[in-house]
Amino acid sequence: MSFQEEPGSANQPSYIRELLDAVPAGIIVTHQDGRISYLNAEAERLFGYARNELINQSIDLLLPDRFNHNHAQLRQSYINNPSTRYMGAGRDLYGKRKDNSEFPLEIGLRSLTADNEQLIVATIVNITRRKQLEERLAKVIDASPYGQLLVDEKGIIQLINPSLLQLFGYNKEELLGKSMDILLPERYRAGHEKLRLGYVQKPSLRPMGLGRDLTGRHKSGTEIPIEIGLSPVESDAGNLTLAVVTDISERKRLELNLKQANAHLEEFTYVASHDLKSPLRGISDLVEWISEDLGAITPEPIAKNIERIKLRIGRMERLIDDLLLYARAGKRAKESAAVDVYSLIADIIEMHPIPANFQILQDIRISEIYAAKIPLETVLRNLFNNALKHHSGINPTITISAEASGSYCLFKVIDNGPGIPKAAQERVFRLFQTLGNNETSGSGIGLALAKRLTESHGGQIELISTSDNKGCSFHVWWPRFARKDIDE
Repeated sequence: MSFQEEPGSANQPSYIRELLDAVPAGIIVTHQDGRISYLNAEAERLFGYARNELINQSIDLLLPDRFNHNHAQLRQSYINNPSTRYMGAGRDLYGKRKDNSEFPLEIGLRSLTADNEQLIVATIVNITRRKQLEERLAKVIDASPYGQLLVDEKGIIQLINPSLLQLFGYNKEELLGKSMDILLPERYRAGHEKLRLGYVQKPSLRPMGLGRDLTGRHKSGTEIPIEIGLSPVESDAGNLTLAVVTDISERKRLELNLKQANAHLEEFTYVASHDLKSPLRGISDLVEWISEDLGAITPEPIAKNIERIKLRIGRMERLIDDLLLYARAGKRAKESAAVDVYSLIADIIEMHPIPANFQILQDIRISEIYAAKIPLETVLRNLFNNALKHHSGINPTITISAEASGSYCLFKVIDNGPGIPKAAQERVFRLFQTLGNNETSGSGIGLALAKRLTESHGGQIELISTSDNKGCSFHVWWPRFARKDIDE
């Protein structure tokens, strides 16, 4: 078949032209001097020319003017070393239509010999749609608040977004085309190549360095704690890897502060349990011995003072126990399980001796939640006990209710007592805050403990007490489903 003759002529099978015109890619065949020998119907459509307008015309007619000055040299280079390959690898190529408008394209080249003449066959695909998608993706990446970079199989940076530039302190020109090792502390660079090659062989969507502390290197030399997510990306230029980089400096700082706070609490717990309780036991023993030595002849004022000392020692021991309980309340319980709400409330009420004049009401509208039972029971028990202890009104009534509230269970402990003055409401959840001043008053830790337990388990507690309505209403929102941050 000769491409110098119109397909379908006497020298060619009749179906050849229909076959080539059915190809969804443009096909243009040129002589070595660049003259067009043949083009199919898709090439006509792409460039807006009729076939007879291009036959024997220079292929340069279909190129933007800015590409014409060295096209002859590139064509001769291909003729000298012909192969089947993409044209302009790594560069953006464009075609020019009859109306001088341009469109991005992709060109595949191969050499063909016909009638003892070497011809060049170009297969052309319009990639306008792909370019639009790439531009949209680039805008999405640029707008991301997380650092993102795209690297090839050799670890060379192909794309980078402003967030990553800001994170590491570089400008785009300093990083594009460079090895990503520039973003690593020097001590990690030697071993990073092996890790990168391992990922290239088995690419997957996953976090990088699972179980290890990862750090990046700022341009100034400062190291930055980071998290990295890796995702394989297929492209015409080969397999790429998209890395999403997050600065976790603030989280690490908070974790360190929390670790130090927990260490201080552990130290406090040790001091409270050993250095405070031991002297109290000694004092208690001394008071008992004095009481025994005095015997029945103890004057009434002295006996009364001895009893007051014993009472205060007991109160101090309870205070230390409550402090220990409060210190441990900051740790989340992980033994979550199904909790029967009806049984939970019934057990709390049963544990407390209810005065004859008290009325206890229940309004349970949810049967079961999934939670750590002991911390939840401790919170509700403290609130119920608080309502019993401080109620001094007429016809005392306490209502305990439970209902679903989104992903939480809302518990309410409501009484019709005297309420809490507005000035005191802000401090009721603080340590050592009590509304009574007598010897039998509590330690002032119960509500602080309830708040600490609730918040450490992902919940929230609130006090509502206004002058318009008698009494107090404590609301507790407790997660009613398993939570990954608590239960794992």
